[in-house]
Amino acid sequence: MEKPPPSRLSRRIPPHVRELVSLVLLALACGAALREPFACARGVPRTSVVTPRAVPSAKPALSSTSFAALAARGAAVAPGMREVARLQSAGDKIEIAHAEGRDACVRVAFEASSPVIAKLVDGEGNVLASSNAPVTGGVLGERGPVCVRKGDNVSAVAEGLDANVRWVAWAAP
Repeated sequence: MEKPPPSRLSRRIPPHVRELVSLVLLALACGAALREPFACARGVPRTSVVTPRAVPSAKPALSSTSFAALAARGAAVAPGMREVARLQSAGDKIEIAHAEGRDACVRVAFEASSPVIAKLVDGEGNVLASSNAPVTGGVLGERGPVCVRKGDNVSAVAEGLDANVRWVAWAAP
């Protein structure tokens, strides 16, 4: 069987250039795939918004920073996401979002009156994200949104001594 003659285009482009173009296209495709959030790429449900609740005044007070200042960080820590909750707790477990109709993905910023280990947990208590050491503020899900399956929820908990904690959560649209 005789090999067909090369096309005019393939005679002009050296083989190493064709291979390089293939590698570049593959790298671009892989980069695009890595930017898409896992398990929540399309149509995340509306998460329930929980209203802030009162915290006993016996605990140390938070700094003068308001929820608005914490929420203003949203553009930097949760680009393209919408705010779904502003909550205050005394460190106890508090529901941030509930995946009602579809999977839900969130990022959560927090501020505490004293150092805490902040965690996001699912409905069964599995840790989804956690601060590495006791801190007074930060973002959970900073490397990518924390996601749960349809019907599950994401709750926040802070482990520390007598800490008041403000939480602001954003969810994928």
